[in-house]
Amino acid sequence: MIESQEKCQEELIALKKEYEDFVYIVSHDIKTPMRAIVNIATWIEDDLGANVDQDILDNFSLLKNRVGRLENMMNALLELSHVNRTKMELFEVSIPKLVNDCIEMLGDKTNLEFHISYNLIDEKCITLGKKLEKVIYSLLHNAIQFNDKEKKNVSIEVSENEMDFEITISDDGPGIPEEVKSKIFSIFYTVSSKDVVDSTGAGLAICDKILKMVGGTIQYTPGLNGGSVFKFNWPKTITINN
Repeated sequence: MIESQEKCQEELIALKKEYEDFVYIVSHDIKTPMRAIVNIATWIEDDLGANVDQDILDNFSLLKNRVGRLENMMNALLELSHVNRTKMELFEVSIPKLVNDCIEMLGDKTNLEFHISYNLIDEKCITLGKKLEKVIYSLLHNAIQFNDKEKKNVSIEVSENEMDFEITISDDGPGIPEEVKSKIFSIFYTVSSKDVVDSTGAGLAICDKILKMVGGTIQYTPGLNGGSVFKFNWPKTITINN
């Protein structure tokens, strides 16, 4: 029985490595022809000169946009497959500073208001700082990107207990329909069409995988007055679950 379990575990590890190697090779090998397609399209545009029909230029623009989207999806797939292999350094972070750094990374914050509250015993901890930053940034980015309001509000609540940090990020956007909320952590799934909101749909899948790896959890609930609420716990003691 023990030998059978050990064999199954070995086969599982081998399959996971084979999958990760496959994703790595495919992601890299596809990038070269994708870039070639964009370059060739640009050269053809240049060769056509200034008197080309606008419809033709629009089609070239659409072609390059779709290739760019495919490349972004390949990059996201590669990042997802390497969650437990990159940026695994433990170092001391200040939770409030990390939150502020993520907000600064968002770029243009016109018509955007943040409401932040902390209930911390000690704002500093030693953890996988880059992974925690990735989760917070991705949730903030989602809260803004899919918000249809002219003035957007995002709330960030951080609390601490004996075992972990609990971080809640909520927004006043359109929320997520009840019938699709079970799909939101699936790779490449987006509630809105990718033609409406230019997104790979990989952010929540990557967040979910990071949190499973460190022994945390993430859950979505609809806001009381609309919008979305994402709450996750980040353990103080990191246990790597591959």
